[in-house]
Amino acid sequence: MLGQREPEASLGEQGKFKAEAGLAARRLVIVVLIGVSVAWIPVLQGSNSGQLFIYMQSVTSSLAPPVTAIFVLGIFWRRANEQGAFWGLMAGLLVGALRLILEFLYPEPPCGQADSGPALLRSVHYLHFAIALFLLTCAVMAAGSLLSPPPPQSQVENLTWWTLVLDPSLGTKAGKWIPLGLLLIPPPRWGWGYGHPSDDLTPQKRAFWTRVCNFNAIFLMCVNIFFYAYFA
Repeated sequence: MLGQREPEASLGEQGKFKAEAGLAARRLVIVVLIGVSVAWIPVLQGSNSGQLFIYMQSVTSSLAPPVTAIFVLGIFWRRANEQGAFWGLMAGLLVGALRLILEFLYPEPPCGQADSGPALLRSVHYLHFAIALFLLTCAVMAAGSLLSPPPPQSQVENLTWWTLVLDPSLGTKAGKWIPLGLLLIPPPRWGWGYGHPSDDLTPQKRAFWTRVCNFNAIFLMCVNIFFYAYFA
């Protein structure tokens, strides 16, 4: 009996040691991150005249557009593949990191002094740079996807806007598009803003609320684009 229980005891002690080691590693990572955050305060004070909101927007404009472009093309373009997403993301992050490094090396001078920074910082606003970076990432991803084999149907089924499986309970036919104002949208699919097909809503009510959700989504997107362009 003792010979049989000994491995269990050793495994228990080993698991306890791993748990304690993992806890210590997490605590060490937290301490390091706190130290990096404190050491980053002088950099923040010297960047964008110490304005936290502008600093956050500038950093986001350099790093977020590539991720957004990959997500948008991955959802709305079934031809996008892994190779295109990888090279598009790498190109976008490389260009965004380059501008971010230049902003740290050439901080904005005080009022009244000449700006000696490169033209990429002096002539291009960070919000305008975000739009250009988004388009660049989309172009690189499209080129990489078109130059490589397309993904098989099994990999994109139910993962893109155009490959969602139709819901037979809605009474819609494949390929029949629905007019929405001046736009045409695909037929309603399960999960487009309404409940499960087993709920009490009729197919007509589900289709109505689907159109309402889609219209609200398009309207809010237009409002966001307007504010983005106006305040840029």
